[in-house]
Amino acid sequence: MTQKKIAAQRNFDPEQDDSNWKLLFEKHFQDMQSLNAISTLWISGISKLGINHDKRPLAEDLTEAIKPFTGYQFIQTDESKILEQIDWYKMISSYEMPLTCFLRTPAELEYCDEPDIWHDIMGHIPFLAEKSYSDMYQSLARTYIKAYEANRQDLLVELDFIGGMIIELGLVRESSGIKAFGSTFYSSSEVFEAFKPENQIEFHTSHLQSGESYDRHSFQGKYYIFQSLEQLNNIIADISNRL
Repeated sequence: MTQKKIAAQRNFDPEQDDSNWKLLFEKHFQDMQSLNAISTLWISGISKLGINHDKRPLAEDLTEAIKPFTGYQFIQTDESKILEQIDWYKMISSYEMPLTCFLRTPAELEYCDEPDIWHDIMGHIPFLAEKSYSDMYQSLARTYIKAYEANRQDLLVELDFIGGMIIELGLVRESSGIKAFGSTFYSSSEVFEAFKPENQIEFHTSHLQSGESYDRHSFQGKYYIFQSLEQLNNIIADISNRL
């Protein structure tokens, strides 16, 4: 994959964002459907939110839409940066999530070096609308905070693997086949790489100490398949029990 250099900080462009959102949505989800990659969790979550495919959703509308289900507050920022992991999990544990300050262009669908609101909304928020996923993510956030405060670097390595290689880049086995679980796949053409059989690896708990984590500057090239949300909950609970 060729990386793209992004120049100065960008901000929302009201005249272009709705048009770009529509093009991004139509193109990317045609791609996702062609791979039969969309998970039942994501579909169920996005159906709860009532997202209009023709325009960029606003933070306050998303907060109102998710309120009956899991109650997150989405906070619009004027920044384009990735929080430190501990700061991210502290916000998540308080049922808060920041949204970054620009929408990528359709030409950047394959790869965008900066964190943008397309990834924030399409990659994370439909999953957070599902209570079973939200409960898992709350458990992950609380366990990460405890491990961080206890300076348990051995456990942070395992939790970083989950946060990067599963939450961002994981695949899950459903009754109808392998589906995209990682939030990156719902906002990037990296999903094509993930659905090449030669790039797929059956997850085993021995992988947790591999030191692998999400590298946003390039496609990962290997993607782990886990069995279920229950398996993920059990792994997080085991890490928590070792604190």
